Amino acid sequence: MQVLYTIWDVFFNQIIVKPQLLLAIIVAIGYIFLKRPWTTVVSGAIKTTVGIMILQLGSGQLINTFRPIMLALSERFGIQGTIIDGYVGFPMALEALGDRQSWVGYVILIALAVNIFLVAIGAFRSVFLTGHIMFQQSAIATWIVVYTLGLPILPSILIAGALVGLYWTIGSHLLIKPTAVVTNNAGFTLGHQQMLMDWITAKLAHLFGDPKKDDIEKIELPGWLAILDDNIIATTVIMFVFIFAIMMAMGIPAVTEMAAGTHWLLYIVLTATSFSVYITVILTGVRLFVAEIANSFKGISEKLLKNAVVGVDCPALFPFSPNAWILGFLITTVGELVAIIGLIVFKSPVFIIAGFVPLFFDGGPIGVYANKFGGYKAVLFFCFITGVIQVLGSALMVPMSGLVGGWMGNFDWATVWPAITVLLRFVGNLFGLPVPPYGV
Repeated sequence: MQVLYTIWDVFFNQIIVKPQLLLAIIVAIGYIFLKRPWTTVVSGAIKTTVGIMILQLGSGQLINTFRPIMLALSERFGIQGTIIDGYVGFPMALEALGDRQSWVGYVILIALAVNIFLVAIGAFRSVFLTGHIMFQQSAIATWIVVYTLGLPILPSILIAGALVGLYWTIGSHLLIKPTAVVTNNAGFTLGHQQMLMDWITAKLAHLFGDPKKDDIEKIELPGWLAILDDNIIATTVIMFVFIFAIMMAMGIPAVTEMAAGTHWLLYIVLTATSFSVYITVILTGVRLFVAEIANSFKGISEKLLKNAVVGVDCPALFPFSPNAWILGFLITTVGELVAIIGLIVFKSPVFIIAGFVPLFFDGGPIGVYANKFGGYKAVLFFCFITGVIQVLGSALMVPMSGLVGGWMGNFDWATVWPAITVLLRFVGNLFGLPVPPYGV
């Protein structure tokens, strides 16, 4: 019995939540089904593990570098409110669950079972395997169900698991075809937190321009501006301007304090440069594991789950349109700032503080889809709208969530999950359950 418990604990607490291990196992199984040599099985698993860990390193450093800047900007102006960032909302949900945190593991299991079942019967094709995102989403969804309906463990985990499983399955399935176009049939789909807007963008972007004429990746700059054709240089210059503007809004004394002994201007230069460094790290990691997943998953789609496609983390899209990603990030930031100003002007009872993760990891992939199907004009429109909806949708959701200090903030958690929560509240009231009142 102890052995079974240990296996269960290791799988759910140490493998399924770590995408580098989960996907390495998937790659190995895929190559085994394809009857590849053992050297290919081992090397594929290792490259996948290393590639995803490199990607996580780059993503983690980006978050660790730029989240303090966003928080310092809020503190500089004495702003208090709800931070929309998964790495703030997620621990708050776990804390709110208290001794019910173990329920999250059951929700992940049920959600994954729902996902695999729907793929197995041929209704859908995508298997959502972005481990850390799966854990975040399951935790938040578990808390929403517990807080809204106040039910005991069994109905709570069944409801949360079914909802999350359907969300994973449908969301990532919708992006199979658009992602194939973006990546030239690389063999994966997206499994993340802005899948609805990715799909809407892919469907409607053509209304805003000709992707062949307006492709930001193919725009040739005249004269000395041609230096910006190099992605590393362009990213560094753009981020310097962006960060410089933020830092000047904070004031030189505040920047000097953040710089911790480094001259404030050099601190800005180094911060902008570090952005390009971490982007390069992400690209290196993506290139390592994407080919392995695409090649090996054919074994699973042929032998185990017919025509299945793996859903992976959104940075896998970055190499296919890096300029569109950066532009999407910047325009999403503008959209959020405009919406936040709107909350102030209209004296909203809920105030939202921008978080880095929704800006970069929503704006980026949405920008990639927008550019591929409609060019840079589509990027400007859809990413601006994304930023606005992230803020306004989160402001509507926070009073229903019971999590005042932090929320996920990504597009789906400002649209899809508020709609689900409204439905849960309606059903709860219909059956006389202890639904909490709406309000902060």
